[in-house]
Amino acid sequence: MIGQVNKSYIRGNAIHETFNRATTIHGVHYLTVEKNVVYHAMGHNIFIEDGAETNNYIGYNLVIAVRASMSLLNTDQTPAAFWCTNFNNIWVGNVSAGGPRYSFWFDPPSNPLGPSATSDVCCENVKLGEFRDNISHSMGRYGLRIFHKHSPRTRPCDPITFN
Repeated sequence: MIGQVNKSYIRGNAIHETFNRATTIHGVHYLTVEKNVVYHAMGHNIFIEDGAETNNYIGYNLVIAVRASMSLLNTDQTPAAFWCTNFNNIWVGNVSAGGPRYSFWFDPPSNPLGPSATSDVCCENVKLGEFRDNISHSMGRYGLRIFHKHSPRTRPCDPITFN
């Protein structure tokens, strides 16, 4: 919940056998998460939480053997290697292999939830920052899941009007 962190990073770590995620990006903008290896972690492994988090760089991470959790969020029962609630982030060169459900799961709420709650950000309607050169292998369901919707607009929170 620190806000803008231009020079901060989570880089070059080995994270393994955790009972609650590898990393959670919560209320943070411009964070770099790169060149980490995650093995056998429970729940969503690299997790962007409330929906207010933007312009974070998630690059060249390897996530292996994602595990479900029955004690975190309901969605952690069908976990993703990478879980994101705001499309305006950058995903480059990440790899996930082995897990019960998803590699990349984009699940934007209408507006940010929890401590980041605001009606000034409309998560479903923001542009996708960047998504390229990511690899998904041997996941139980989908490599990429966009749920519920993504309808990018120039002014994401303005109502749609018809003349």
